[in-house]
Amino acid sequence: MMSAVKPLTIPRTFLLWLVLFSPVAAWIGWQDYADRYERFFQDTSIAQRMLSQKTVQHEAVLATLAALSHPPIPQRLLPSLQPSMPQLLGLGFLRDGAWAGSTASPPGLVAAVEQARQVGRPVTLPLDEARYWLVAPSSWSLLLDARLLIPAADFPPSLAMLTLDLGKGPLMLLARQSTDGPPGWKIDLHKPLGAVSQPFPLHSWRTLTATDWPWVEWLAWAAASCLLAAGTAAWQRSRADARRQQEAVRLAAMARLSTLGEMAAGIAHELNQPLTAILAQVRAAERLLDDEEERPAVRQALLASAGQARRAADIISRMRELVKPSSPSPRTAVDPDALAASLLFLREDELARRGIRLMWHNSSPGVRLLGDRVALEQILHNLVQNAADALADTPGSRNIVLSGGVEGTDYAFSVSDNGPGIADEALPRLFEPFYSTRPQGMGLGLALCETLAGAMDGRIAVRNLDPVGACFTLRLPLAGAPA
Repeated sequence: MMSAVKPLTIPRTFLLWLVLFSPVAAWIGWQDYADRYERFFQDTSIAQRMLSQKTVQHEAVLATLAALSHPPIPQRLLPSLQPSMPQLLGLGFLRDGAWAGSTASPPGLVAAVEQARQVGRPVTLPLDEARYWLVAPSSWSLLLDARLLIPAADFPPSLAMLTLDLGKGPLMLLARQSTDGPPGWKIDLHKPLGAVSQPFPLHSWRTLTATDWPWVEWLAWAAASCLLAAGTAAWQRSRADARRQQEAVRLAAMARLSTLGEMAAGIAHELNQPLTAILAQVRAAERLLDDEEERPAVRQALLASAGQARRAADIISRMRELVKPSSPSPRTAVDPDALAASLLFLREDELARRGIRLMWHNSSPGVRLLGDRVALEQILHNLVQNAADALADTPGSRNIVLSGGVEGTDYAFSVSDNGPGIADEALPRLFEPFYSTRPQGMGLGLALCETLAGAMDGRIAVRNLDPVGACFTLRLPLAGAPA
């Protein structure tokens, strides 16, 4: 038996798309973030090396000046160094305890020289957040402006914000993002400069906003996953249509066979009586035959007629035995909800195209009835088909309600519609074989339903509804109820 699987609805298709899209979109976002952080880390390291090279250059200049036996005076030396060292604002040294330099001596110079000699390397004397003196053990000193170490345009493009702390607070070296910009995901890195005498802390950070998100990749995957979800929904819909067609063909074949059996049984019933009468009349003629001359020929003809009549009766009897069930229908516990779901799966879309709404309501969920599932499908199929035919010319909304529930020791199915109802004179004859209220009807469908219901110890009835419509009720014993 085919399971009543419905194709993906629009909400379920959207949910499938969401399930497909979300994890891959999260992976795309994480990969993009990882790539951006890797570039940010590498470019921050490049900026740190560039600044470190400049500060190491300061140490090299001081070492060179200390090695000179007759260094030039600072006022002449400064112009020659500034083209290659724009950050150099001044320089000088102590000569016989007196300051000789291009600018005024730095405060605390003597103490700084003593400290530099103790640690064996230059030390710094910050003036503000941007300028500082670098004092060597030889007493040579350089006045430097950290703002001029590297032009902002020379920093790698992925860097947004850079600060350098000389000891008087952070100095902004680069500001490519507004501090009042939109919120986002902040990435930052702290690294000291590589010069031993100037290990100033470098802080680099960037805020990833919505403009940095991988929209192109997300949109591409959204379109691809949408196609996947739509393709899956179309495949399931095609598969469901194929199953629906297969089941419809199966039910139609079963209906044709059952109708043929009912027709054969009706024909056998109708022809058996005239054949019996023919047989009785022939035997009477045989007994009353008095003409001696014609007696042999008439007797032979009558005997032949009687033989043919008996043969016809035997053929009809064998046909009747063929279509008559040899044993009671197998009955099992049947779930009404599963039965109704299969029926809705088969008929709901077809009826919807005709403007008819088919609904199911079970007032006793979980209850099982005793019957033959195939026979029950055939009965409900015929009742729904009859209701749909009755609604063909009904204006306005057209509804068929299939409902079920426990009534005493029975489970009752009801098929009701809001059509014109059934004429009062037709109600008593609806279940007679070959009686039909439709011009094209054969009058066998309801008779077949009654036969199938009786084979399951069930019964079927019909009544008109007030103000309009008709209702067919099928009652069957509950599973587990006493016989």
